[in-house]
Amino acid sequence: MLLAGMKEEKRQFTVLLPLGDLAYDEDFLQKAKKIKGIKEIWPVIEVPVVIKIEDYTETTTFSGIDMNAFGKNPTQNELGKMPLLLLGNGSLRDMKDYNNHAISKKQQEKFLEMGENLNIFYSLDEKEKEPSKATDDLTTLSSNSAREPQTSYMPCKAAVVIEGNEIYIPISQAQDLCREIGEPSEISKVYLKINGKNNLENAKKILSGI
Repeated sequence: MLLAGMKEEKRQFTVLLPLGDLAYDEDFLQKAKKIKGIKEIWPVIEVPVVIKIEDYTETTTFSGIDMNAFGKNPTQNELGKMPLLLLGNGSLRDMKDYNNHAISKKQQEKFLEMGENLNIFYSLDEKEKEPSKATDDLTTLSSNSAREPQTSYMPCKAAVVIEGNEIYIPISQAQDLCREIGEPSEISKVYLKINGKNNLENAKKILSGI
């Protein structure tokens, strides 16, 4: 047990923490950097979306971040404005089909194993989004219910599968999507890299009270 505890204190942890009412500014950064064990702090911008894969949909969030936070920076060559996704291995767990049946673990794994070959689409909040002009990439899909309006989905590209439940996109793309729905690109969370489990728990407490 002692050896396991020592290993936990040497291990590097990553965590996504909400800022709540806090502002991500120089004062916040100066205080956060003094927390024991913190190695990196990355700002995150959230964009509410609905994603669609085959007959499954899920209301979720794109988390915009500098991809260098993951030690990799997937190229956007020839993708234009198409969002490039880092899919968490648990990010599809809330998907449901047209009959409101939850996706199976086997089906989630099947989608994730497809990687870059996965045909995945997204839609921004239709209540806030300005009507967009038709493009060759636009896919219009409707549900089985005649009462529900059609939803316009745009393609996105799965680049890498990582650990976690989040879906990350480049922060510049998150800013573009915020502009599209007329919302400010506010930094709502921070992604931390920190050494030691005790330091991690301490950081959670301190950051919630800064």
